[in-house]
Amino acid sequence: MRRELARNHLSRLVVWTGDDGPVQAAAGAVGLEYRGRLGHPSSYGLLMAYATESRGVQFDFRSTPVALSVPCDGVTIGLPEPEYRAALSAAGLALGVGLIVTGVGEGRVGSSVVVFTRLVAVLSVLLAVGSESVEDAEVWTTWDEPWRARHSGQAG
Repeated sequence: MRRELARNHLSRLVVWTGDDGPVQAAAGAVGLEYRGRLGHPSSYGLLMAYATESRGVQFDFRSTPVALSVPCDGVTIGLPEPEYRAALSAAGLALGVGLIVTGVGEGRVGSSVVVFTRLVAVLSVLLAVGSESVEDAEVWTTWDEPWRARHSGQAG
């Protein structure tokens, strides 16, 4: 399954399972990639995870880090920087969701705590209700207002 959500020519989200994304998602996991304005400090992030009953974010990385081709950035899929790992954990707790993260992609230039916080919020909604059941506008609203997911009743 692959779904692309373009807000405009500068911002898009790609949701996938299995081999349908830029990197393979583990069995049962859903991948979410954000690509925004090239060169912007909050223009890239990738998160793959599956839902769990346990509240918070856990990490289960089994692959070795790999490079991914992204224009104007050098992206590595693998263990996240400590600040991004902390942002993922904090967002999961604040939103009251349970995720087991199987992959993270961070850009040397384009990733930020903001991007990873928003990825957790959007992915938690997609996992809670099914990625094909959520309207594009709802996905982008969750992206713009990640803490709204906590109050919508969809994220856990």
